[in-house]
Amino acid sequence: MKPNKEKGITLIALVITIIVLLILAGVAIATLTGDNGILSKAVSAKDKTGRAEVIENAKLDIIAIQSDKNGKLTTGDLKGVLDKYFKDVPEEITAEDIATLELKTKDEKHTIKVSEIYNGKLVEASKSKTIADLYDGINNPNEAGYKETGMHIGDYVDYTAGTWSETKAEPTSSEPFTFGGYTAGQSRDTSASGGSMGSGYGYSGWRIWDISEDKQTMTLISAGCPELYYHPYGTNYAYNTEKILTGETTGTIDESQPNTPRIWTNYINTAKYANSARAMKKSDLDMWYGKYINRSITDSWDIDNFPQNTENKLISTVENGYYYWLSSAGNGDGVYRVSPDNRYVDISSDGADGVRLLVSLKFEVKFGETPEKVEHDGFSYNKWIIE
Repeated sequence: MKPNKEKGITLIALVITIIVLLILAGVAIATLTGDNGILSKAVSAKDKTGRAEVIENAKLDIIAIQSDKNGKLTTGDLKGVLDKYFKDVPEEITAEDIATLELKTKDEKHTIKVSEIYNGKLVEASKSKTIADLYDGINNPNEAGYKETGMHIGDYVDYTAGTWSETKAEPTSSEPFTFGGYTAGQSRDTSASGGSMGSGYGYSGWRIWDISEDKQTMTLISAGCPELYYHPYGTNYAYNTEKILTGETTGTIDESQPNTPRIWTNYINTAKYANSARAMKKSDLDMWYGKYINRSITDSWDIDNFPQNTENKLISTVENGYYYWLSSAGNGDGVYRVSPDNRYVDISSDGADGVRLLVSLKFEVKFGETPEKVEHDGFSYNKWIIE
């Protein structure tokens, strides 16, 4: 009989296997933990990514500020961004700081040079002023205490409502209850073309229409008529026009005709602190005329004519060369409008006349303390720059 041969691993083979495993383990550990190991590289990559994110986010903040301030950046603006991401930021940032200063991030994980975030020039910050700082309620140049450098009703403000994205021709009788008179790319701060006064007439920009008694809020009026609206003659059509222009009506509308309210949000520029916009109504003119001209407007048949512009600097705020609607029914058929030829308010229909917008600014709006100058109608007006 043949003896059984037992199969198994020899001691030498076992030792060799263990040695090989130890060698492989050593290589693996070195690959993971060495100076150039996978873990070290991962940590380094994470560190670089975190550092790059801080730089990128800070740069984006600066770009946003410059976009809102026509490319300008003040020392205060830069300090505000640095304070957001870094600790121990100096009270004042200088040109030398931009070139040499290094700061630690809030979590102290990264040290970053200011020049990696911003390496341009800084402009001197103007001293911002509130409405209460600038407006003293004296609007007549002949009144004692009037200040040429002060804020007045009728002054211009550098507000902008953007541009039109589409072209719409002047509305006609074949398409009543509609708007138009502008082209794609045209500024909403300029006047529409066409209507009762023809093309190229009227003012541009935005002017101070009203300041509240507590000097906390300001309402702007479009100096021109950014668009035209066609109001047709017809029973109760004036109430439809009220509804379309203001969202409200004082009578019974004709349900067979258009009456969907126009939403005026395209005139709200949030970057410039506007919070609402609406079409001007006759009650707005009544308020303004009594408050700032000290006369009364009642209805189209019994009103004081507007004083000539040479008599009162403020009148150009109302008279802008256009026939324009006051978004209020004078009767069931006609709508109130301002007539520059006759120099009063009348009631009209079957025409494409202008629409003027009133925009309210938020209470926190501030202005540069030194206004620019605008010459118009033989008068000089201040133009206030929103900060």
